[in-house]
Amino acid sequence: MYRSMKRSTFLLLTLILSGMMILSACSANNIEETKKAGEIAKDVSSEKSTYGGEEGKITVYLSGSEPMIKKLEEEFEAQRGDVLDLLHMGCGPLRQKVWTEKEAGQIQADVVWGSDPLMYKVLAKEGALEKYLPKEYDTIKPEYKIGDGYYTLVNERYGVIIYNKDRIEKESIPKGFSDLKDKKWDGVMVMADANQSSTALALNSAIYQMSGNNWDYLKAMHKNHLFLTKKNGEVSSKISEGEFDVGIAPHDGVLRLQKKAKKDGYETPLKLAWPEEGALAIQRPIAIIKNEERPESNEKIAEEFVDFILSKKAQMITANFGFISVRKDVPLPEGIPEDIKVMPVDWEYASEHEEELRDGFKEIMQGK
Repeated sequence: MYRSMKRSTFLLLTLILSGMMILSACSANNIEETKKAGEIAKDVSSEKSTYGGEEGKITVYLSGSEPMIKKLEEEFEAQRGDVLDLLHMGCGPLRQKVWTEKEAGQIQADVVWGSDPLMYKVLAKEGALEKYLPKEYDTIKPEYKIGDGYYTLVNERYGVIIYNKDRIEKESIPKGFSDLKDKKWDGVMVMADANQSSTALALNSAIYQMSGNNWDYLKAMHKNHLFLTKKNGEVSSKISEGEFDVGIAPHDGVLRLQKKAKKDGYETPLKLAWPEEGALAIQRPIAIIKNEERPESNEKIAEEFVDFILSKKAQMITANFGFISVRKDVPLPEGIPEDIKVMPVDWEYASEHEEELRDGFKEIMQGK
């Protein structure tokens, strides 16, 4: 079942316990009743399973193109039946939901797919992920074999320059990220906010490293009055509508918009400029959340789902929606040059300095 709404966790138990405590406080024999309520609450708490799902059906938190997710769900359930409960959300909300539930005691998803690689590194270090290597792990390109089995890279996105061809002369098209520091781009640039979008945080981490682990590039962008959106998808829409001329965002959204325009018989002004410094490689992992009380049948479904997402069939679907496959036998999506230069990102460094990267971005963008 496909859903895009949030579920509250442990709400029923919280209401029961709160009610018991209120009643005992109002009792004439409140001391004794409170003691009894505490004993009962302890018993209820010990009996309450930390597994919030139902047997025979797994919960998956994921982000990405909605049509792509629906297509993957249809393909998987055509083989396994109605076994998926998908909660689709943006990368930022996904990350927030995971952290909130973790702080409450247990992440309620069986599988998480999407958001930024920083989240998975922290979850792995804190023992929140199940170790599992997909069946076709050997088909993954060597450079994509990361996570030590605690999470597996599924796709990659490229942080690139997006521009409106109707508003920029051909000779003025940016050749690289460094070109955007020119004053001619003052007031016409847009990018997602690293403190609201987890993908934007990953992009900010990449830009920081591209600049030699300093804030010089971002400071130059700020001087050019870089405009910030809440989501990466808004970057493309604002450029397409002519509100801005150029921006930095993942490539795949533009490829999907170009494909849709071609199919529907109209021309989009959106174009991609592949930076001479190299496109910024942003990873999209998948992981099984550790939960000792997950039924064995659900554990099997979770593993099968991860296997499926790494299968050639699923990888061809994701490539059709513009995502870079990690498999050796799946070609690049249409619209991506074969000789593209890619700039890898040190995600270990980014994970260790996440708070610094957030704070630095915020300080600069607020003009402090």
